[in-house]
Amino acid sequence: MSKFPNTKGQALMIDLAFAVFIFTLLFAFLYGQWQQNISSSLSEQAFVELETRASRAVDSLIASKGIPQDWHLLPLQDVNSLGLAKKKRVLSMEKVSAFAVLDYNASKALLKLSDLDFYFRIENSKGDLVSKGVIPDSNSESVSLLRIVDYNGVESVVEFAVFRR
Repeated sequence: MSKFPNTKGQALMIDLAFAVFIFTLLFAFLYGQWQQNISSSLSEQAFVELETRASRAVDSLIASKGIPQDWHLLPLQDVNSLGLAKKKRVLSMEKVSAFAVLDYNASKALLKLSDLDFYFRIENSKGDLVSKGVIPDSNSESVSLLRIVDYNGVESVVEFAVFRR
């Protein structure tokens, strides 16, 4: 007769504990990877949303005349949409000047960016410079787009940035 009749049962308990430990480590690793992927996906989704909204706003500004087309001559409450163009990518100096002095929050609302901040700038080789909005700081999540337009008879660059503080 054996001195230790229950040794097989004890070894089985140690094997079980080891297996549970390995499973727990594997589960924790996979869970961490899953959380990281979700976080990365959400961050990318937020960036794509910013980029889409920035693109819509700047393209609306430089390609449309606004609604109504003479919005720069009307009271703010009669304006439905801003547009700076005489024709696509040819900007009206009068509309750009009116946009530059328009209240920042009203501009955000008309550009459908009420929950975001924006910065708009036109610059060309003649030195013409028009800017409006808030410059994004280095800590903000931002998207900056550049477009080529005709402003004051000269090829100019429009920079449009949309960001969250």
